[in-house]
Amino acid sequence: MTINRLPTLVSTTWLKQQMCRHSNPSIAGKITLRRSLRILDTSWTPEPEVDGYKTFFKEAHIPSSLYFDLKQVQTSGQKGPGAKFPIPDSNRFQDYVEDLGISNDTHVIAYDRFNSRPSFRTWFLFRLFGHDKVSVLNGGLRQWVTDGYHVTVDEPDVEEGEFEVNFRPHLLRSYDEMLKNVNSQAEQVVDARGRGNFVGENENDGHIPGSKNIPFGSVFNDDGTVKSSSELQKLFDNVGIDLSKPLVSTCQTGMTACAVAAAAHILGKEDVPVYNGSFTEWFQRADSSMIARQGKD
Repeated sequence: MTINRLPTLVSTTWLKQQMCRHSNPSIAGKITLRRSLRILDTSWTPEPEVDGYKTFFKEAHIPSSLYFDLKQVQTSGQKGPGAKFPIPDSNRFQDYVEDLGISNDTHVIAYDRFNSRPSFRTWFLFRLFGHDKVSVLNGGLRQWVTDGYHVTVDEPDVEEGEFEVNFRPHLLRSYDEMLKNVNSQAEQVVDARGRGNFVGENENDGHIPGSKNIPFGSVFNDDGTVKSSSELQKLFDNVGIDLSKPLVSTCQTGMTACAVAAAAHILGKEDVPVYNGSFTEWFQRADSSMIARQGKD
C-alpha cells in the first residue's frame, strides 16, 4: 500500500492485522486506539425514527469501531431545493469527526451491516472534505462475520482528533450544472438507480437525458463484496462510459451514486463528482421535456 494512494477497499484480513498494530493495550477492560486508524460503523436506514447507534451499533460491531451517524453529521447541512440528504457544513463535519478521534493523518475504514450504501456515502463525504485516507471494508460486517472474526458490544476510548477541512466543491454538481450539461454533454452521467426506475416504469420515474444506467446492485457480488476490477470495467464499458473522460454520478437521493463513484475510483478514475440532489431534485425542478423514459433520450 502506498502513502499517496490508499485503497478504495480493504479486506477483512487486512483490517484484522491493522487492528492489532494500531490498538494500545487495554486498560481496565477498555480498548484505547491510536489515532492512526479509525474503524467506523456507518449502519443506517433512511427512516428518521430509527436510531442507528441504539438499533445497530449497540447490538454488535467490529471491535474497536465507533459509530458514524450520517443523520447526525448532516443535521446542519444545507438541503437546497429537492435534496433529500444535505451535505454537512464544514464546521459541523470537522467537529463531528474530531469527536471520533479522527485527525488528518488517520486512516478511516467505513463499514456497515447492510448493503454498503452508507459506507460508500461516508467514503465520499470524507473525500469531499479533503480526506483521502479513507477506505471501505469490502463486504462489511457480513463478510467480517463470515470470515470468522468476532464482534463485540464494547466501545473504545478515544482522544479528540485534530482535523482541518479542505472542502472540494469540484466533487459536487448542482441542478443548474446538470441542466447545462444536458446540452453541452461535457460530462458523461451515470445513474445508479435500478433499471425500472431509470427507464421510467412509473410516472415518477425516468432519467436525466443522456445518462447511462449502472444499477447500484450490479457493482456487488452475491455475498455483498465488490466485484473484481475487470468486472467493474465491463459495467462501464457495456453502457458506453469512457473512464478517460469526465464523469458525474447520480441516483435517487445521492446515496448509491457514491458507490458508482467508488467503483470508478477503484479503476483509477479520480474525483468523480456526485449530483447530490439526484433524481429527487431533478424530478421536482426539471421541465417534463428534461425527463427521459423508456431508455429514449
